[in-house]
Amino acid sequence: MPGDVMFRRAFGAIPLSPTQAPELSAMLAVLARRAGLPRRPILFLIPSPMLQAMAAGSRQSPSVAVTLGLLQALPQRELAAVLAHEIAHIRHGDLLVLRLATAAATLTHGMSTVGSLGFFALLPIFLATGAVPSPLAVLLLLVAPLFSDLLSLALSRRREFLADAGAVELTGDVDALPQALARIWHLQGDDWERLASRGPGWLRWFRTHPGVGDRIAALKEIAAPLRSMPVEWGITTAPVVWSARDHHAAQRLARRWLL
Repeated sequence: MPGDVMFRRAFGAIPLSPTQAPELSAMLAVLARRAGLPRRPILFLIPSPMLQAMAAGSRQSPSVAVTLGLLQALPQRELAAVLAHEIAHIRHGDLLVLRLATAAATLTHGMSTVGSLGFFALLPIFLATGAVPSPLAVLLLLVAPLFSDLLSLALSRRREFLADAGAVELTGDVDALPQALARIWHLQGDDWERLASRGPGWLRWFRTHPGVGDRIAALKEIAAPLRSMPVEWGITTAPVVWSARDHHAAQRLARRWLL
């Protein structure tokens, strides 16, 4: 489903033209140019008090949606970092990657279901003939769906770290995204993290996103080799000038999260 259709149908999103949101549109245009996207993403506003941004579509037809709550809560610098995170998802092809991972997990579920039904259908024959199926094969048949889901979730978390690194590369600002994450956590919290703090540690395996603390810690790693370069996001803003050291360090960090 195209991103604009998904945003409209699932979230009641409203498209915002450059005339209606000149600063946001200019921000997206600068980020899209730095990311090498062929066009500026279509901007959508979701009328929700939640603090959230999301990306959809492809490099050729990108879309980005932000909630009203996010626009009201974040200052411009932090909002630019959040938008850069979503642009990085589009640049890295994460939407397609995760779609393929979900399809693979769905296929694994289907094959496991068919295999399980076949096994139980043949179980009387196994018992009558004394044939003993391999316990390892039976175990694999039963746990394959869970294993595929965990792999898909792990991939999703990994791509979030990569998008965080991409946001730093696109904005040249290592401080804005951790500040935005901390602000969102303070205002909105995270049900998963509250649950994990009271429950066993393995609950984090079922997260689609890394914990806020883990993301901020990873971003602090970036701050060590990179100097902070605050950006003023205006309509006439000139592109950030990166030194060769800054640019290569950011690229190395992004490649690290790809592995």
